[in-house]
Amino acid sequence: RSQVEVVKEDNRFVFRLVSQRTSFALYRHVAVNPKEFPILTWAWKALTLPAGGDVRERGRDDQAAQVYVIFPKWPFPKVNSDVIGYIWDSQAPVGLKMASLQSGNVKLVVLQSGGGKGGRWIQEERNVYQDYVELFGKEPPKVGKIAVMIDSNDTRSSAESYIHDLIFRKRSAAGDQAAGG
Repeated sequence: RSQVEVVKEDNRFVFRLVSQRTSFALYRHVAVNPKEFPILTWAWKALTLPAGGDVRERGRDDQAAQVYVIFPKWPFPKVNSDVIGYIWDSQAPVGLKMASLQSGNVKLVVLQSGGGKGGRWIQEERNVYQDYVELFGKEPPKVGKIAVMIDSNDTRSSAESYIHDLIFRKRSAAGDQAAGG
């Protein structure tokens, strides 16, 4: 029902994520100071979007691709952590920023929507520091985890996406103003 694999495409290794009526996430522990390394870049493409998926409706909250930045808070990081989710939704408008309907400590930003760019690699760049301050209204703690996810369980459909090169950097090549925040 879910498949995660590393495949070679265009002379690089990428994650291929496939879900059929399920959801799956891969987490990686990191230790990143977002003041020092505020820029997160990656590339992704969606081949199959969850039919009828829409982050704005709890019963249809499925996305072809998601990148989560997790800011752990102790003593209960699984419950208390702040999370920013960058998503490729099926229907919600690009630029939408909202609290997750599943959990109030998760703030979502729709970066891509629909299939218009499906099947093509899209390069993303976000200023995680600026996004955190805007979404949570305070200075961010250190990043403790990063995750990639695919989700098609609510719509009972299928999804397929690819993601590669998640990198935290000190500065944007075009300057921090262009880093989407």
